[in-house]
Amino acid sequence: MDDAESEPAAAGTPNTHPTGFWFFFWGEFAERASYYGMRAILPLYMTSRIHLSDDQAAEWYSYFKAACYLLPLLGGYLADRFFGRYWTIVGFSVPYVVGQLIIGIENSSILVLALLLLAGGSGVIKPNISALMGQTYDQQRPGNTTLRANAFLWFYFSINVGSTISMVALPMVRDRFGYQVAFFIPAILMAAALLVFALGKRYYARETPGVTPVMDPEERRRQIRGLGPLFAVFFLMVFFWVAYEHNDNLWVFFARDHLYRSLPAWLGGFELAPDQFQFINAALILVFVPLSQWFWPKVDPTGRRFPHTTKILLGFLSTALAPATMAGASAAADATGGKVTAMWLVVAYFFLTVGEVLVYGTGLDLSYAYAPPSMKGFVTACFLLTIAGGNLINTQYAPLYETRLPATWLYLTDVAIVLVAAFAFYFVGRSFNRSRLDRAAT
Repeated sequence: MDDAESEPAAAGTPNTHPTGFWFFFWGEFAERASYYGMRAILPLYMTSRIHLSDDQAAEWYSYFKAACYLLPLLGGYLADRFFGRYWTIVGFSVPYVVGQLIIGIENSSILVLALLLLAGGSGVIKPNISALMGQTYDQQRPGNTTLRANAFLWFYFSINVGSTISMVALPMVRDRFGYQVAFFIPAILMAAALLVFALGKRYYARETPGVTPVMDPEERRRQIRGLGPLFAVFFLMVFFWVAYEHNDNLWVFFARDHLYRSLPAWLGGFELAPDQFQFINAALILVFVPLSQWFWPKVDPTGRRFPHTTKILLGFLSTALAPATMAGASAAADATGGKVTAMWLVVAYFFLTVGEVLVYGTGLDLSYAYAPPSMKGFVTACFLLTIAGGNLINTQYAPLYETRLPATWLYLTDVAIVLVAAFAFYFVGRSFNRSRLDRAAT
């Protein structure tokens, strides 16, 4: 697709979302509630029930998240070449449910097995849901790229509706009934996600896995060359995720040790568990996604003033402010020898969420829009590999937290990593936009 941001819709194409969208929306709602609910309570489960140290838990957790975002490459390949996206999703949902059922058994070997099953299920499914949805729009709403981009944002919205509810509820269930009951809820949610997704089969795109569009050698070379600038964009996103991915483990440990966990009276005055603060991120997305749906068409109706790369660059800069806020919180705690107000964490999540919406929400559409038709699943998986790359770096970097690198300095290092990546991204983004215009002209 040479100019995905301005391609006109085909004549007579409806401007409403196809029926299949609602099965994607609610299925993703349940699956992400399952996944993020489990993840929300996992770090403290590792330290309190499996008796890992903080640095061991951070390492294991980073490996798990890396696997979740490495396996989309396998998922995209299996779907594109053999099974189709629908049957790949259904087939790998079964081990996903099993993993959720056994993770609450308090044994380190079973925990490893459960995490492998969960990574396999979540990872293989992840690229195929979004790619199948994009394919459904291409078939049923041809040319309406604005509607498809809106669908990706609402799809992202469904993720955060589910994760907000589960991030608030599961720590409460855990504190009252224990980890086994808390982990059983995600298993039920995942089973429900599978049911909803399966019921929508007849509304999804028609698939012909293994069938590659016929093209002449020059066209194939042109497509491969076109992926180079896109992969350069993806490479720099890795460093965005290095800093971002500390919010659900290192920030949790910080909240446990250095935070007065009562919210201000104007936010309800509730006292939260250390891992419950993660809901702020998901809840803010519920505000920012509709806001962005309104804002960007108003300020940039054509999509040319703020192209994908400009939005992503702004996301980098906003995200840098999040660890900067955490560094301030850590320095304040060190100066007083005590704890700091929860507002530090609230502000950090605010900046982090703005950055996430701009980088992830935009990047998901970018990866689909500029991928060749025969490589949609593969390129979407490569986008998700950027998150895996950040977590692989964190398997060695995150365990430095308050062992060999004080919290303040680790957060300041996060700031430096994101700002250096943003500086490089400015030039890479300009190159990407030039290459896109060159492709459109030929």
